[in-house]
Amino acid sequence: MRRDSKAIALLAVLTALPTALGYVLGPLTHGLNAVLSLIPFNPVRFYLGFMLLLISTVLARAYLGRGGALVEGLLLAITGVLLHPTKPIPIILSKDILLGFGVELSLIRSSDLRLIPILSSSLLGGLGHCLPFLLFTYLRLGFFPSSLWFVPNMLLSALIGGYITYLILKRLPAESSLRA
Repeated sequence: MRRDSKAIALLAVLTALPTALGYVLGPLTHGLNAVLSLIPFNPVRFYLGFMLLLISTVLARAYLGRGGALVEGLLLAITGVLLHPTKPIPIILSKDILLGFGVELSLIRSSDLRLIPILSSSLLGGLGHCLPFLLFTYLRLGFFPSSLWFVPNMLLSALIGGYITYLILKRLPAESSLRA
Protein backbone atom coordinates (compact mmCIF):
# COMPACT_ATOMS: atom_id res chain seq x y z
CA MET A 1 0.00 0.00 0.00
CA ARG A 2 2.79 2.41 0.88
CA ARG A 3 4.56 1.73 -2.41
CA ASP A 4 1.36 2.45 -4.37
CA SER A 5 0.80 5.74 -2.58
CA LYS A 6 4.42 6.75 -3.29
CA ALA A 7 3.93 5.92 -6.97
CA ILE A 8 0.71 7.93 -7.17
CA ALA A 9 2.32 10.89 -5.42
CA LEU A 10 5.33 10.78 -7.75
CA LEU A 11 3.10 10.60 -10.84
CA ALA A 12 1.07 13.56 -9.56
CA VAL A 13 4.20 15.65 -9.06
CA LEU A 14 5.71 14.65 -12.41
CA THR A 15 2.45 15.50 -14.19
CA ALA A 16 2.13 18.85 -12.42
CA LEU A 17 5.69 19.99 -13.17
CA PRO A 18 5.24 20.59 -16.93
CA THR A 19 1.95 22.37 -16.22
CA ALA A 20 3.34 24.68 -13.55
CA LEU A 21 6.62 25.43 -15.29
CA GLY A 22 4.89 25.76 -18.65
CA TYR A 23 3.54 29.13 -17.61
CA VAL A 24 7.12 30.32 -17.22
CA LEU A 25 8.71 28.46 -20.11
CA GLY A 26 5.99 29.35 -22.64
CA PRO A 27 6.87 33.06 -22.76
CA LEU A 28 10.56 32.19 -22.45
CA THR A 29 10.28 29.88 -25.47
CA HIS A 30 8.55 32.56 -27.52
CA GLY A 31 11.21 35.10 -26.55
CA LEU A 32 14.08 32.76 -27.34
CA ASN A 33 12.59 31.83 -30.71
CA ALA A 34 11.94 35.52 -31.49
CA VAL A 35 15.61 36.29 -30.88
CA LEU A 36 16.63 33.32 -33.02
CA SER A 37 14.35 34.52 -35.82
CA LEU A 38 16.45 37.69 -36.10
CA ILE A 39 19.21 35.56 -37.64
CA PRO A 40 18.48 35.30 -41.38
CA PHE A 41 17.56 31.82 -42.62
CA ASN A 42 17.91 30.30 -39.16
CA PRO A 43 15.65 27.24 -39.00
CA VAL A 44 16.40 26.45 -35.32
CA ARG A 45 13.52 26.66 -32.85
CA PHE A 46 13.38 25.34 -29.31
CA TYR A 47 10.45 23.70 -27.54
CA LEU A 48 11.17 24.16 -23.85
CA GLY A 49 7.72 22.97 -22.79
CA PHE A 50 8.26 19.70 -24.64
CA MET A 51 11.53 19.23 -22.76
CA LEU A 52 9.54 19.25 -19.51
CA LEU A 53 7.13 16.62 -20.85
CA LEU A 54 10.05 14.45 -21.87
CA ILE A 55 11.91 14.89 -18.58
CA SER A 56 8.85 13.95 -16.52
CA THR A 57 8.19 10.90 -18.71
CA VAL A 58 11.75 9.56 -18.48
CA LEU A 59 11.84 10.25 -14.73
CA ALA A 60 8.58 8.32 -14.33
CA ARG A 61 10.16 5.36 -16.13
CA ALA A 62 13.33 5.64 -14.06
CA TYR A 63 11.62 5.78 -10.69
CA LEU A 64 8.52 3.68 -11.27
CA GLY A 65 10.00 1.01 -13.51
CA ARG A 66 8.26 -0.65 -16.43
CA GLY A 67 5.01 1.00 -17.37
CA GLY A 68 5.86 4.27 -15.63
CA ALA A 69 6.41 6.15 -18.89
CA LEU A 70 3.14 4.86 -20.36
CA VAL A 71 1.15 5.96 -17.31
CA GLU A 72 2.90 9.35 -17.29
CA GLY A 73 2.18 9.78 -21.01
CA LEU A 74 -1.50 9.04 -20.41
CA LEU A 75 -1.67 11.49 -17.50
CA LEU A 76 0.06 14.17 -19.58
CA ALA A 77 -2.42 13.55 -22.40
CA ILE A 78 -5.41 13.97 -20.09
CA THR A 79 -3.89 17.10 -18.57
CA GLY A 80 -3.12 18.45 -22.05
CA VAL A 81 -6.72 18.00 -23.19
CA LEU A 82 -8.01 19.82 -20.11
CA LEU A 83 -5.51 22.70 -20.26
CA HIS A 84 -5.37 23.22 -24.03
CA PRO A 85 -9.03 23.19 -25.13
CA THR A 86 -8.32 25.10 -28.36
CA LYS A 87 -6.05 22.42 -29.81
CA PRO A 88 -7.44 19.32 -31.56
CA ILE A 89 -8.09 16.58 -29.01
CA PRO A 90 -6.87 13.66 -31.19
CA ILE A 91 -3.49 15.32 -31.65
CA ILE A 92 -3.06 16.16 -27.97
CA LEU A 93 -4.07 12.69 -26.81
CA SER A 94 -1.99 10.79 -29.31
CA LYS A 95 1.19 12.88 -29.07
CA ASP A 96 1.59 12.54 -25.31
CA ILE A 97 0.61 8.86 -25.25
CA LEU A 98 3.09 8.17 -28.07
CA LEU A 99 5.74 10.09 -26.13
CA GLY A 100 5.27 7.72 -23.20
CA PHE A 101 5.17 4.71 -25.51
CA GLY A 102 8.40 5.75 -27.26
CA VAL A 103 10.24 6.24 -23.98
CA GLU A 104 8.91 2.94 -22.63
CA LEU A 105 9.74 1.02 -25.80
CA SER A 106 13.28 2.35 -25.93
CA LEU A 107 14.00 1.55 -22.28
CA ILE A 108 12.26 -1.83 -22.16
CA ARG A 109 15.50 -3.81 -21.88
CA SER A 110 17.44 -1.23 -19.89
CA SER A 111 17.91 -1.78 -16.18
CA ASP A 112 20.34 1.03 -15.41
CA LEU A 113 19.83 4.42 -16.96
CA ARG A 114 23.01 5.64 -18.61
CA LEU A 115 23.39 8.53 -21.03
CA ILE A 116 23.01 6.61 -24.31
CA PRO A 117 19.78 4.77 -23.36
CA ILE A 118 18.30 8.02 -22.04
CA LEU A 119 19.19 9.92 -25.22
CA SER A 120 17.81 7.13 -27.43
CA SER A 121 14.59 7.06 -25.40
CA SER A 122 14.39 10.83 -25.75
CA LEU A 123 14.72 10.58 -29.52
CA LEU A 124 12.17 7.78 -29.84
CA GLY A 125 9.78 9.61 -27.51
CA GLY A 126 10.33 12.79 -29.54
CA LEU A 127 9.53 10.94 -32.77
CA GLY A 128 6.38 9.55 -31.18
CA HIS A 129 5.44 13.06 -30.09
CA CYS A 130 5.92 14.38 -33.66
CA LEU A 131 4.07 11.58 -35.43
CA PRO A 132 0.50 12.90 -34.91
CA PHE A 133 1.51 16.32 -36.23
CA LEU A 134 2.95 14.75 -39.38
CA LEU A 135 -0.05 12.49 -39.92
CA PHE A 136 -2.64 15.21 -39.48
CA THR A 137 -0.76 17.94 -41.36
CA TYR A 138 -0.14 15.63 -44.30
CA LEU A 139 -3.85 15.86 -44.96
CA ARG A 140 -3.42 19.59 -45.52
CA LEU A 141 -0.56 19.80 -48.02
CA GLY A 142 0.22 23.47 -47.36
CA PHE A 143 1.38 22.72 -43.84
CA PHE A 144 3.43 19.60 -44.54
CA PRO A 145 6.67 21.35 -45.61
CA SER A 146 6.63 23.48 -42.47
CA SER A 147 6.14 20.31 -40.44
CA LEU A 148 9.34 18.92 -41.88
CA TRP A 149 11.20 21.85 -40.25
CA PHE A 150 9.37 21.11 -37.03
CA VAL A 151 10.66 17.53 -36.61
CA PRO A 152 14.44 18.22 -36.45
CA ASN A 153 13.86 21.09 -34.01
CA MET A 154 11.68 18.87 -31.84
CA LEU A 155 14.34 16.14 -31.88
CA LEU A 156 17.01 18.69 -30.93
CA SER A 157 14.84 19.72 -27.99
CA ALA A 158 14.39 16.02 -27.17
CA LEU A 159 18.15 15.48 -27.05
CA ILE A 160 18.61 18.51 -24.80
CA GLY A 161 15.78 17.30 -22.56
CA GLY A 162 17.31 13.82 -22.46
CA TYR A 163 20.65 15.22 -21.37
CA ILE A 164 18.98 17.33 -18.67
CA THR A 165 17.17 14.18 -17.50
CA TYR A 166 20.48 12.33 -17.32
CA LEU A 167 21.93 15.13 -15.17
CA ILE A 168 18.88 15.03 -12.89
CA LEU A 169 19.13 11.25 -12.49
CA LYS A 170 22.82 11.52 -11.62
CA ARG A 171 21.95 13.93 -8.79
CA LEU A 172 18.88 12.18 -7.39
CA PRO A 173 19.42 9.24 -5.05
CA ALA A 174 18.89 5.84 -6.64
CA GLU A 175 17.57 4.34 -3.40
CA SER A 176 14.42 6.45 -3.66
CA SER A 177 13.52 4.53 -6.79
CA LEU A 178 10.35 2.46 -6.56
CA ARG A 179 11.68 -0.17 -8.96
CA ALA A 180 13.29 -2.27 -6.24
